[in-house]
Amino acid sequence: SVYVEWSKRMTRCAGICYYRRGGECRIALSASYLTLRPRKDLVETLLHEMIHAYLFVTHNNRDRDGHGPEFLKHMVRINDITGASITVYHSFHDEYDHLHGHWWRCTGPCRQWKPFYGYVKRSMNLLPSNRDRWWGK
Repeated sequence: SVYVEWSKRMTRCAGICYYRRGGECRIALSASYLTLRPRKDLVETLLHEMIHAYLFVTHNNRDRDGHGPEFLKHMVRINDITGASITVYHSFHDEYDHLHGHWWRCTGPCRQWKPFYGYVKRSMNLLPSNRDRWWGK
């Protein structure tokens, strides 16, 4: 089974596919990114996540990066048949910057690390801390 739902809390990506035990998965779509964008963006984001769900349900493919040859094969096939423009990554940069209005900059060695050079952007006003995965690296 595959469930689709809107998420008001998602601000890091336009959509995501979560895998559950028993062969179920859930597709969450970001209300922040997609409700004010053209319908085409919603459809293409949903199709993108549906490819992930299809690969999970049919091949038990749980690859979190998930944009390998099988994904690309289905993406190109759907684009060719429908005229859609499904891509691997979205280009909603203006929305991302708007939703992540809280910025911090590291004062330590992370200022030299690619790709963000010590900048942290967040949608909520939460200071970076040891609760962040990357903290202390």
